[in-house]
This record gives sequence, structure tokens and C-alpha cells, in this order.
Amino acid sequence: MIQDPYPENLDGYTLCTTFDYKWATIERPALAAADWTTHKFPMRPRSLWARWKSADTIIGTRFGTTTGHALIDIDAGSDYHSPQGLRAIRDALEPIGLVRTLLIRSSFSGGWHLYIPLPERVSTFSLACALKHAVEAQGLTVQAGQLEIFPNIKPYARPWEITEYNGHRLPLQPGSGSCLLDSHTLAPTGGSLERFWWMWKFMAQAQDPEALAAALSQGREVQRQRKRRHTGKVAIWKDDLQRELEAGWTGPGQTNSMLRAICTYGRVFEGLADEELALYIEQMAYTRPGYLDHCRHQHQLPQKAKAWSRWATRFYWPLGTAPQRQTIAPSANDQKQADARQRIRQATLRLARLGKLAETASHRMRQICKAAHASAQTLYKNLELWHPQQWCVMPAVAGDTAIASGGSPGQGDRPKASSTEPLHTPAPQLRCRPMTLPVKTFTPQGEEGVSGGERGFPQAPD
Repeated sequence: MIQDPYPENLDGYTLCTTFDYKWATIERPALAAADWTTHKFPMRPRSLWARWKSADTIIGTRFGTTTGHALIDIDAGSDYHSPQGLRAIRDALEPIGLVRTLLIRSSFSGGWHLYIPLPERVSTFSLACALKHAVEAQGLTVQAGQLEIFPNIKPYARPWEITEYNGHRLPLQPGSGSCLLDSHTLAPTGGSLERFWWMWKFMAQAQDPEALAAALSQGREVQRQRKRRHTGKVAIWKDDLQRELEAGWTGPGQTNSMLRAICTYGRVFEGLADEELALYIEQMAYTRPGYLDHCRHQHQLPQKAKAWSRWATRFYWPLGTAPQRQTIAPSANDQKQADARQRIRQATLRLARLGKLAETASHRMRQICKAAHASAQTLYKNLELWHPQQWCVMPAVAGDTAIASGGSPGQGDRPKASSTEPLHTPAPQLRCRPMTLPVKTFTPQGEEGVSGGERGFPQAPD
């Protein structure tokens, strides 16, 4: 993979590797009161460093699927822009293992940015959930103009309509009014970007990774439960699929499960079908976390996407539309199996009526293979149709023809209850009665002979 070159300056290198999500960067002029604009092209590390050093523009970045930091924005004039408010925010972060924060002035307006360096990268969405719920649990209000959390809990979107995390300006940019603040007096202090990274490293090492890991898992589960309380079954199903897609691949052997979830979501909640759905599956799979590391079928993805698209189009329909599932005609293989069973059944009955049905399994199998034009493997898959220990003939009732035990007697063959006699089962139907079959014998020379005796199961008692 081709990697973009980084700045030779150590501070620039650290800046570009810390704020490393290069897509959808934000920018605005430093002196004019203009809105932020979003770049549609990826920002290369050296370009990011050059824009940071420029006093003519303010540059900011967003978050990717993982992050090594968080940020709390406290606007000047908000309820939390005071020593007491700052203390309340820091107290709310300590229970989830974030015990050290780095405070700076964000701009000449006097607002604060409270950076939270992390010892290692974590899931961005899980961190957003953990921060929001930890702050709200202490009675603090997360609201624009008061207290904003970066990363935010962003909504779910399709790959070609990606919803990005909110962006924030980079720290200590020349000419922006950003500077370090004393953690006690909250007064501006001198300090370069080099000192900022030195403090950043110290803060990151002081965090509690075990408490943070537990908070990440709990925060995401709390967010999921909150959404489920206000949703019906369909919304819960949608939420479960979204959660699975957001998590992506976490290990090998998950490709089919992921593709099934993707195609189900695309078919039911996006209303896609056939080629559009196959394209959706491909694009979604490419953008899921862990795809490059754990998916072992990357070379087969286009073919698998088409196969799953056909499956989903066949068995699901878009939400809110009339069901489109139709009765599926038997496949060619099913028809072939049914035809083979019918031939075996007919050949067995025909040989039995002619008195030529062999008694031993091996001899009978050779007979039926020839008569039914079926293989031995097919016969052993359908033992109940011919095998001596599983197949027998029901005796004729009221002049009807004999019925094989594998068949279904008609309604007229069922014993009828008498209003004057106790209920009972007629003696001839207590068990299978064998047909009278000639017994084959073999002479020492190997020639077949037929004895006059009869062999079979004992007769039912009269």
C-alpha cells in the first residue's frame, strides 16, 4: 500500500499521526467570519501541516472508525465555562478511567477545548457513547453552545451517503488565538506545540485503560438499549443489523454472516434489488471495519455479492411494500429425487405382486436397482421403500389392493367405530402381514430352485 509522506518536522509528524483521519477535513479563513467548508478530497499529511502553519486559514479534522483521543468543547458564556463547570466535567470523566485532561483556549473568543489523550486507539463510536452517557449521568447537558463532545454519536448511513463524525479545529494553530491554559488558574500560559505533545504523552499514560475498556462496552450497550426502548420490532431488527454492520469483521470466518446482514439491510430498509443490491453489498463490505484484516474472500467478493443479492431479492421485500415471496417451484434436483423414489416404490410393489421379490437385502437391492434404474446409493437413501426390515405390505381391506407401509391409506381404509361395540383395532391391522412369497433356494451348483414352503413374518392372530 502506498503511504503518503509525512512532514520531516517532529511536531508536524506527531500532528499528522494523531489527527490522522484525512477525509472530509474542514477549513475556513482565519480573519473573515465565514462558515466552515468541507474538503471532498483527502488531505495529505504534508498539506495538513502546511495549512496548520498558515495564519490565513483555520484547519480541522474529523474522526475515523478508531481514535486515540477525544475532545470536549466548552463555549465561552456557557453554563460550564467556569472553574466549577470544568471541575464537574472532569469529575464526570474519572469514573470511566479518564483521569487526566489537557485544557487549551480554542480561539480568541475564549472558548475551551478539553483534550482527552488515550493510551491506545479505541472504537470511535464506543468512545462517543461512553463519553455522552458518563457526562449525562452526572446531570450535565450535552448541547451545542453549551457542551459538545467529539466524537459525537453519529447516525448510521449508506456507504455512498456517509455520515461523518463532527469535525473540530486543530490545537495551537498560529494566528488562531489558541493557547495552553493553566490547569489551576485557567490563565493563558506560554507554550509551543512541542510542550503540548509532551503534556499529551504524559496525560495519555496516566489514564486507566481497564476502567475505560469496561466503560466503552457499557456505553455502547446503554446506547443500544435506549434506542430499543422507543422502537418496535422492525426498528429493533434494523438496530441490530446496524450494530452488526458498525462492528464489522472482528475475526476470520465471518464473511458470510456479514454479507447476509448487509444484503438483508439493503433489501429491506434500502429497497434495493438485483444489481443495485449487489453493488451495495460490495461497497458496504469494503467500508466495514476489519474487512482488510479478517476477510479471507476479498477476491471473491463480487461473485459473493451477486449470489447474496439474488438470495435476498428472492426471500425479502422492501419494508412497507406488499410481500413478494412466491411459492418456489421444486428444483431440478428435488424433482429428480422424487422421480427416483416413485420408480423404487413401483418396482418394489410390482416384484412383490409377481412373487419375485427377494428376501435378503443384497439380492433385493440388485433386483430393484435393475427394475427401477436406480443406483445403490439412491436405494440406501430410501430404505423405507424397499429394505426387508423397513418395508412391508399392509393387507387388503374390503377388497382393496395391498398398500405399502410407506404409502398413505385412503380415508375409506380407516377402521370405523361402532356405536354398540367397544372401540378396537381390527386384528388384521394390528401389524404388517407379509405377502405369500416363494422361497428361493440355491443348489450346490449355484442354480436357483423354488421350494413349496412359505417364509415370512408370523401371521396375525385371528
